[in-house]
Amino acid sequence: MTTKRWKIKESAPAEVIDRLVKEVKVSPVIANLLWDRGVNTYDEAKLFFRPQLAHLHDPFLMKDMDKAVARIEKAIKNKEKILIYGDYDVDGTTSVALVYSFFRQQTPSNSPKGGESEGRRTTPNYHTSDKQMWKLLHKKAVEMRDNPTPAENVMWQLLRKHGVDFHFRRQHLIDRFIVDFVCLEKSLVVEVDGDVHDYQKQEDKDRTNFLNSERFTVIRFRNEEVIGNTDDVVKQISDKLQSLPSRNALHAQPLSPLGRDGVGSELIDFYIPDRYKEGYGISTAGIDFAAENNFSLIIALDCGIKSIDKVEYANKKNIDLILCDHHLPGEKIPDAVAVLDPKRKDCPYPYKELSGCGIGFKLVQAFSQKNNIPLEKLEQYLDLCAISIAADIVPITGENRILAFYGLKQINTSPRPGIRAMMEMTKMKKELTITDIVFVIGPRINAAGRMESGKKAVEMLISSTSEHAIETGNYLDKNNSDRRDLDIFTTQQALAMIAESSILQLRKTTVLFDPNWHKGVIGIVASRLTETYYRPTILLTQSNGVVSGSARSVKDFDVYEAISACSDLLEQFGGHKYAAGLTLKPENVKAFQEKFEQVVSATIADEMLIPEIEIDAEINFSDITPGFYNILKQFGPFGPGNMNPIFMTKKVSEKGYTSIVGKNHLKMELKQTSPRLTPTLSKGEGGNPKERGVSFPAIAFGMDEHYEYVAKKNSFTVCYHINEQEWEGKSYLQLQVKDLKK
Repeated sequence: MTTKRWKIKESAPAEVIDRLVKEVKVSPVIANLLWDRGVNTYDEAKLFFRPQLAHLHDPFLMKDMDKAVARIEKAIKNKEKILIYGDYDVDGTTSVALVYSFFRQQTPSNSPKGGESEGRRTTPNYHTSDKQMWKLLHKKAVEMRDNPTPAENVMWQLLRKHGVDFHFRRQHLIDRFIVDFVCLEKSLVVEVDGDVHDYQKQEDKDRTNFLNSERFTVIRFRNEEVIGNTDDVVKQISDKLQSLPSRNALHAQPLSPLGRDGVGSELIDFYIPDRYKEGYGISTAGIDFAAENNFSLIIALDCGIKSIDKVEYANKKNIDLILCDHHLPGEKIPDAVAVLDPKRKDCPYPYKELSGCGIGFKLVQAFSQKNNIPLEKLEQYLDLCAISIAADIVPITGENRILAFYGLKQINTSPRPGIRAMMEMTKMKKELTITDIVFVIGPRINAAGRMESGKKAVEMLISSTSEHAIETGNYLDKNNSDRRDLDIFTTQQALAMIAESSILQLRKTTVLFDPNWHKGVIGIVASRLTETYYRPTILLTQSNGVVSGSARSVKDFDVYEAISACSDLLEQFGGHKYAAGLTLKPENVKAFQEKFEQVVSATIADEMLIPEIEIDAEINFSDITPGFYNILKQFGPFGPGNMNPIFMTKKVSEKGYTSIVGKNHLKMELKQTSPRLTPTLSKGEGGNPKERGVSFPAIAFGMDEHYEYVAKKNSFTVCYHINEQEWEGKSYLQLQVKDLKK
């Protein structure tokens, strides 16, 4: 196990501690924790413990925000088509879900389309003149759906169960027509015809002509074909599906209302690029999709700040772009209508650490502010902000802490169907924390983009019914299971490569290349290797003749800068201090491995290669009371910039209940006998408190090597988090051990 450095944080000045103890009425330990988070007065403590949405910054302080809002207002007024474009990771998909859901409610619909959507019926937001017509059509569609002909019933079973791998909907409204079956992803309509009279032939011709004009392909089958020759019917449909291109956006057919409110619009759609065919960020394929489908405005989220050439390409096609990004810009800013990025040197926005979804929320906030939509109406979207903040590992300070606080509140009191489905399938009954999102919710959302398509993640996040949410949630859960198996296998391969090379073992970096590794898991595996060997790590794989890499770093070392120093060998790169992505030509891999090692070796301090545990305070077990922990909980949400405090306690020993659980975890009951004694918090024990000391249950993950020393009741010093656990309906405090020293 890697040796760790312990570093006790600096304590607050005595006068600050005294003031906070007196004004806020907290213990000196709590006062010191507040000071470490920049809280020095009663008023600051009040704001810290009670975050308020009213304290969010004015979104119009962000450079180009006025231009962005004006362009969207123009698009809505002129009934232009808007495409919401986002990256395939958690931050990107939550950004798209948030902005798409909000603006879908603001854009009008021109015609009575809609119908059954992902397994349930919803009512789109139509002009009053169309409303009655739509109601009649919808009623007829429902009747047809509930009373299918024998041939329609057989076809529905074939489409659902027998070899057709794409999602179909039945008796679906497209404009004034009710089509029998439609696959929106492939724009394929399947019709089942009975006895055909002349008037029906003309109606079918009109219907087909209209559908063709809307870029739908139509296949027709007679009743007797469906019932008597099912294998041939399935083959024809499957062959046609394979031959047709995907429309890439989930809602290729406009007005397929999937939102929580049941409101849809034909003027807004979304697009998630294919990770493997298009790569990260704005793609020419995405712009081509927009052009082919008459979108005149693209709102790009969590990407685009370095897409100079792609913005130029869009401009040539008369497509305007609004970029909403939070990554570091290059020397040149893209020539878009608006570029929202607080990290721009010329942006005066006071908070620089928003997630991509956070930038999307600020755009929505600005539009709402301009159009007199109350801020409270936006609280329903903050769950998406919280998920992005947690998964993208941005600092939970300032505005991020406010957004995360209210986002978690939304998740735990009124979760959207997709999140509720995930909570149920993972059997999470307690209130979710940032940690739960990072390790449970986030990976499942991410798995869609890692393994197949991030579109499914958006589909789940904007689902309005439990049925559809469960369906897509199960799909994502299976993707996550496949991803987990793949990343374990890849990790084993990578560890074996290091174990077999004495040169790699002695280096200050890990740069490994295997052309057969799955692009979707190399980032996760890079993180695992960084934890194991604790040094800057890059994993590389190859697809379509291009080598792609994912980098992870150690505390205080800027891996982005190190990669930038190797830019002469790279095609593209981007990211931030602790994580980055890159592409290069296969012939440059060896040279890059060597140069990256040289750059890091020349700039990294030796102590950076040893994991550091920052200890917030030394305390006795007797300090850990229910009241102490109740205040400690209010420091959350925890995350970068506001980490769950780590405490240190000396003269600790086990109480006689130590065991190894799981694969290599240490489960203990720890006690401390010290000058400051209070009765143990454990119930039902007799005896003298001084003799038994103060004790707590504890868990030490991956520390079974300490079993013999601890089991012999030797004394040691321990550092730990304090967590609340639940068993059979009763809660108790548990110490999560980070390290121990003999």
